[in-house]
Amino acid sequence: MSRKRVFFYVQHLWGVGHVYRATRIARGLVNAGMDVHLVWGGTRIPDFDFSGMYVHYLPAVRTSDVTFSELLNPDGTIFTEEDKFNRRDRLLSLFAEIRPEILMTEAFPFGRRQMLFELKPLLETAKTADWRPMISASIRDIMQEGRKEKRVVEAVNLVHEFYDLILVHGDARLIRIEETLQGAGNFLEKVRYTGLVTPDPSDEPTSEEFRCDVLVTVGGGAFGQKLTRTALEAMQHCSKFPTNWLVAAGTELSEDDFRFLKNNCPAGMRIVRHIPKLVNAMKSASVSVSHAGYNTVADIMRAGCASVLYPYADGNETEQFRRAQIIVRKDIATMLEPESLSPQSLANAVELASEQVTGRLDLDLDGASATAAIIEREFENLRQSPVD
Repeated sequence: MSRKRVFFYVQHLWGVGHVYRATRIARGLVNAGMDVHLVWGGTRIPDFDFSGMYVHYLPAVRTSDVTFSELLNPDGTIFTEEDKFNRRDRLLSLFAEIRPEILMTEAFPFGRRQMLFELKPLLETAKTADWRPMISASIRDIMQEGRKEKRVVEAVNLVHEFYDLILVHGDARLIRIEETLQGAGNFLEKVRYTGLVTPDPSDEPTSEEFRCDVLVTVGGGAFGQKLTRTALEAMQHCSKFPTNWLVAAGTELSEDDFRFLKNNCPAGMRIVRHIPKLVNAMKSASVSVSHAGYNTVADIMRAGCASVLYPYADGNETEQFRRAQIIVRKDIATMLEPESLSPQSLANAVELASEQVTGRLDLDLDGASATAAIIEREFENLRQSPVD
């Protein structure tokens, strides 16, 4: 039997959390014997293990801020209409060259609407291709709420027109997708829960460089300055852990902001940009402090560590606050309310979290391998019931 080719479109515009999830999923597909073509549309991020995958870099694009209102080239110049046409043509050329049996879009059609200029033509091309690949969306378990009705209708129409499968990377026992994804009731027959996509913790010990009592992480760092700058002052207020704090500032933080953290770092605290094998560092720490993004919480669940969650809630963001509330109700984390952040409140939350009973929830944490199994099964089902 020939190896199935997977064309996996991944685009990050601001934060990088979903990129970690996508690469873990891609790794699960590779391990299941598939040829994975990861089509990367954002800026390159260091220290990613792409072994066994084919990686195709589109001309990189990012956005100016969390409003996602403007597309930019990496150098900050406007991503023009000509740039869009060129990138679209490159994407379609890749698709024709690879001829995948499976097409996956990360977040779209429920996110990345800014990339409609190339994704709609890609979907149209796939639907009319003589080999007609299975088309699936890859989305997290908790979505941004409060979307405009016209955007909800647009996404539902795209699902009906193009998609065979909606892969929800969560456990329905924790939360069901229709609780946060408006319009999901219109296509629940296409939804499959994969379980949470978490890393496999290695048995190798954490490097001494990353051993600490309190570990503060902010993902890529694009959203994390409030937390990291508060941590600089919080350590002196923490009687239980007055030293040995480690702050991972993120790969997306500007050099000026990273330099500020390094220059203002108190004795007993270390500042780094990135921690490889974060779940191992969490396992060795007494308390983890972080935002409440999908990947960080997945790491916490896998590590089974005491944790403080400070959900990112600027603007109209709802996803992290909802996730933090759910986890806190399970009594395995302490939440620091977004409006109450201060050096003293952070220190208090760290001490409170250290006294909680830690342990994993009874949830499916093997979402990457389950995704591969679901794709295999649904692909065969689709081939037995061809699309008209």
